[in-house]
Amino acid sequence: MGGMSAAPLEVLLVTGPLGAGKTTAVNRLLKAEVAAGRRVAVLINEFGAVSVDGSLVGAERPELAGLENLVNGCACCSLRDDVVATLRAWCDLPETARPHRVVLETTGLADPTDLVDLEQEPRLAGRLRLAGLLTVVSCLAPVDHLRARPLLRRQAALASLIYLSKADLDPSAAVVWEGELRAAFQGIPLVPSRQGAAAPGAPDPWQGDLRPVPEGWAPAEGPSFAEARALTIHWDHPLDPAALEALLLAPPPRGELLRAKGVCAFAGWAARNDGGDRWAFQFADGRLEVSPLPLGPGGPAPCAGVVIGTGLETSFWKKALRDLERAPEGARRKVVLRP
Repeated sequence: MGGMSAAPLEVLLVTGPLGAGKTTAVNRLLKAEVAAGRRVAVLINEFGAVSVDGSLVGAERPELAGLENLVNGCACCSLRDDVVATLRAWCDLPETARPHRVVLETTGLADPTDLVDLEQEPRLAGRLRLAGLLTVVSCLAPVDHLRARPLLRRQAALASLIYLSKADLDPSAAVVWEGELRAAFQGIPLVPSRQGAAAPGAPDPWQGDLRPVPEGWAPAEGPSFAEARALTIHWDHPLDPAALEALLLAPPPRGELLRAKGVCAFAGWAARNDGGDRWAFQFADGRLEVSPLPLGPGGPAPCAGVVIGTGLETSFWKKALRDLERAPEGARRKVVLRP
């Protein structure tokens, strides 16, 4: 068991809206820690029944000291006990095995207010240090979200550092977002990031100046927070890539699609040189991105997708997602009875 005299476990919180690029930033942070020779673990809180982000991190970073997925969580407060239990278990590891640092990535629907006091948690007292709160904001999102979505304002207001992601994809939008963020949150360092990485010389996320939660600050609410729902589907066969693109880029028949992500194989696509046939897809802010998913030590990742939105028609999405499958010739398509 780790003793109380051991150095505190350093924890970096990473938050930001759905699809902002948090997992890409997390992978960059983890890579840097591993390269520096430190043992690093990651704790991922996702909204949905499967951990797509966990698959992305696990495949990219098989050398992690620990990886824990907490799924089906919306607000951080609903998962606080699980977060504390995981961190405590890592603190209890022998000194030669326990992580030096932990990256805690929250779901984009989470209010980080309930995690910024982890140092005062009795079960972790003296064993943990919050090193900073990195908020990732995409400049591809409509800039009026800063006023219309209280949760985004909450995530930014508590930050010790803000990454303005995807600035290279739309420089003019990045200029507008930067002006709005600097005006709204004076004193919080803000830097553009590209593919999850800030430019050399940017502030170190692990050396953040955490901000106190204002007195009487009630949990944030809003359409993207209280009313969002996730639908998860597991696939047995490869998907039609053109049909996936058409489905996600078309306006839904009802409601608003906030986010979609998944792991799949694509019909007609040959296996890559690394032997893998899994691809990760990400949809946010009207853009669909597809990237290769490396073959992890545990073999191919299960094929599954998650759509997150408000007011979505569940029956439409269940059928539409299942209809993307293209069973190989002679194979029978499974009928999966899931609620």
